[in-house]
Amino acid sequence: MDLHRKLKNLKEKAFFSSLIIERGIEKESLRVSQEGFVSQSNHPLSLGSSYTNPSITTDFAEALVEIVTPIFHSVEELHDNLFALHVFIANGLENNEMLWPYSIPPRILDESKINIATYSNSNMGQLKHIYRKGLAVRYGKTMQCVSGIHYNFSLSEESLSKLIGSSNQKDITNAYLGLIRNFKRIFWFVLSEYGNSAQVDKTFVTGRENDLNVLSDSDLFKENATSLRMSEIGYQSRAQKNLNIKYNDLDEFLDELRLAIITPYPEFEELGLKDKQGNFQQISNGILQIENELYDCIRPKRAGSSGERPYELLKSQGIKYVEVRGIDLCPNEITGISKNQMRVLDLILLYCFMEDSPMMSNEEKLIITANDNEVIKNGRNPDTEIFYKNSQTSISSARTDIVNCLISIASNMEDVNYLKAAKGMKNKKNTFDKNISFHDAGTLKAKQNLNYLKSLNSENNEAYEDEAKKSIMKFNEIQKESIQDMDDFMNSYNSKL
Repeated sequence: MDLHRKLKNLKEKAFFSSLIIERGIEKESLRVSQEGFVSQSNHPLSLGSSYTNPSITTDFAEALVEIVTPIFHSVEELHDNLFALHVFIANGLENNEMLWPYSIPPRILDESKINIATYSNSNMGQLKHIYRKGLAVRYGKTMQCVSGIHYNFSLSEESLSKLIGSSNQKDITNAYLGLIRNFKRIFWFVLSEYGNSAQVDKTFVTGRENDLNVLSDSDLFKENATSLRMSEIGYQSRAQKNLNIKYNDLDEFLDELRLAIITPYPEFEELGLKDKQGNFQQISNGILQIENELYDCIRPKRAGSSGERPYELLKSQGIKYVEVRGIDLCPNEITGISKNQMRVLDLILLYCFMEDSPMMSNEEKLIITANDNEVIKNGRNPDTEIFYKNSQTSISSARTDIVNCLISIASNMEDVNYLKAAKGMKNKKNTFDKNISFHDAGTLKAKQNLNYLKSLNSENNEAYEDEAKKSIMKFNEIQKESIQDMDDFMNSYNSKL
């Protein structure tokens, strides 16, 4: 069924009039000094415990703040929550520290001074730290300081039932797998719309091969790049290149995932599970240490309690939502993403749900990778060619086709802001200023953001302060709990696959 007929059919079922989208955001940002350098201080206590605060935690480094929103049915409420958390953080940071506005980190003169995030002395807290130590020894600390937006998306049970004509979990799982395959098919489009990293400080690629051009004494760039963050110098893993994950079947996906964790990878095996002092520095020597190390632009998800493995949850309960990962921070938005960018993401994901989604072949997987690589490096050139709908075509022509599909979906949405967002999508162009370095431009923008945020009073500040205090109390209780021998705990954890 073509999209036009499908939309007509869904409108007759009152799909759009009762549509409930569930969405939440995880946003990473580096804490930096007034000079723009990565903070070497611990996660501020004023923001609560990074281990137990549900709203503000850390990612790879102590300085890599991760903001986690609840799930919202409204874009406005989601954005308001995200913004309010930025106000609270700005007022809670010490020594006038700031949040770096770009996905690519600032100048890093000595990556050994980047402090890996620590959590608690509990077994799970130590596991989280060991996982990050593993990332550092495998990929280096600089690469792990790359930031981005994770967009968690699902439909309510009622909306999904109307869309797919079933409320059976197996059908729901297969519908999400269809969405994932389609998202990967048009990820080149997402890169063209959400890519904001065509320039890097030279220190970002210290000691690493690259094909970037020189912009200035301090910076490198690719004139028509969309997202160098998603390129081989960004958040990528050579070890994962040969994984044959096509999302055709959940069990098949989980088998591939499990195999990637339990199959030793020579380079990582050579590093050793423990360092010279006898402390764990990797969870495993597999291609992946754990499920979360799978670097893909979108992942199937189901939330569970602490200690439950994603593999187990998906195996026993199926897919509940998807996590979209390939989104660069928008440097012109304090929150890293605008309301209209959220709406466009909703439309893209609805489109991926609605379009027919045939099984992915090995040949198509190669085509998808080729399209992504082409758009990562050359996507701002409208004449760049990609493979789209069974033929070679210019990115501008393929983009127009998808935008028209998004406008058609938006025309049926109850909220008119969706149509405005879809019609407002413009071809993005890169601009580079040789007169100011990437580092200095980011520092200036971070200062402007900090000053603006500190001038505001958020009515939510009291609630976030209370949440931070409660998280510290909870953390202190966890610190009193008995701890299992780490070797025994690791063996037990790794046996759960």
